[in-house]
Amino acid sequence: MGTLFNQTTRKDYFDNDAVKFLDTVKTLARDHGLTVEETFRILELSMKMDDYDRKDEHIVELGRLIKDLINEISMLREKL
Repeated sequence: MGTLFNQTTRKDYFDNDAVKFLDTVKTLARDHGLTVEETFRILELSMKMDDYDRKDEHIVELGRLIKDLINEISMLREKL
């Protein structure tokens, strides 16, 4: 999984892997007895869940960076 400064944009992901993605949808639909539309909706929901997880991880890292910045500012203030 990419991080805040090292993550492929979703556009680049689908531009490069669009055919593979469509093949995956068709294969999953066939293997599980679902329509392509049902399969796509399931994958869409899965991607949303993954996106929420990524956002949580990015927010945690942002919080750490803010905390480090506060600590550095406090140390500078003590030196003055």
